[in-house]
Amino acid sequence: MAKDTFFLRTVVSMAAGASAYASDNIDVSAYTDPARGRVLVVDKAFITFQGDGPSPLLEADIYGSAASRGMTAQACSEKQIALVKMDNNSVFQYVNLYAATDGTSFTMIEQENPLNPGHFTGGFIIPTDAIHCGVDVGQAWVGGVDVGFLFEVHTEKLTLQRIQELLVSLTAN
Repeated sequence: MAKDTFFLRTVVSMAAGASAYASDNIDVSAYTDPARGRVLVVDKAFITFQGDGPSPLLEADIYGSAASRGMTAQACSEKQIALVKMDNNSVFQYVNLYAATDGTSFTMIEQENPLNPGHFTGGFIIPTDAIHCGVDVGQAWVGGVDVGFLFEVHTEKLTLQRIQELLVSLTAN
């Protein structure tokens, strides 16, 4: 952890049997003032998946017999009401989790897309008042699942030239 960074975190819970999009917003308005060039920069981001115990994900969390389930977690610099596509400028982290059981064995695969601030040079700039964390399962899991979001961040004062460059890139869609 760098000297001037700090952590922000939240947990989004998917209750047993839930299949609707669930989310939470981390209020970062105390750290940002975009009009004056003060922004939050996400240097690293982590997503964890666990049962609602808290415990590891178990075969029983998926289904009682043979089944497979998937889950997607996203972090964005703008509030959302559903998962967004990768062409949305606010997305800065996207992770998929796949789990399957045949009744006797249990397999999980976590797919971290290369869209993660830890892979960027200089981090990801949050020019808004919140970090949005969302989860969608598509098909309900039998057990509840907690998805943890952890961000290593720092504040930064941008120059007028850098603000103008960012505005051009944000309106490029």
